[in-house]
Amino acid sequence: MQSWARWLLVVAVLVVLGITLRPGHLSPPENINLVPFAGIADEARNANGRLGLINNAGNIALFVPLGFLATVVTRRKAAVIAALAGFSAVIEIVQYFVGRSADVDDVLLNTLGAALGVLLAATVRSRRKNPA
Repeated sequence: MQSWARWLLVVAVLVVLGITLRPGHLSPPENINLVPFAGIADEARNANGRLGLINNAGNIALFVPLGFLATVVTRRKAAVIAALAGFSAVIEIVQYFVGRSADVDDVLLNTLGAALGVLLAATVRSRRKNPA
């Protein structure tokens, strides 16, 4: 089972990189938010509330597959969450330099998504061992 998960994990990482690292048009310092939860609050107050919800949910959803697949491969839950939080932080740093928005809230939401993926993998593994 781990060999297919490794390949899917590589594909998922490439998809995330492709989505997140396309060059943008913002210039420093207007493209950075270092205040935790400020971006999430701004998205919630967005005139188009649905768009804000989609953005926040998308940041979570983007990392669920990574958390799930990395847990299938390694079985090290805490290490997976920490590694994916670091991966997300690196993405945000690179986004700053390619003219995209760098937001600490994206790291928080991505890490939440990774943790949900880890939880999902642990739940699937538990149910496979102990079918009800």
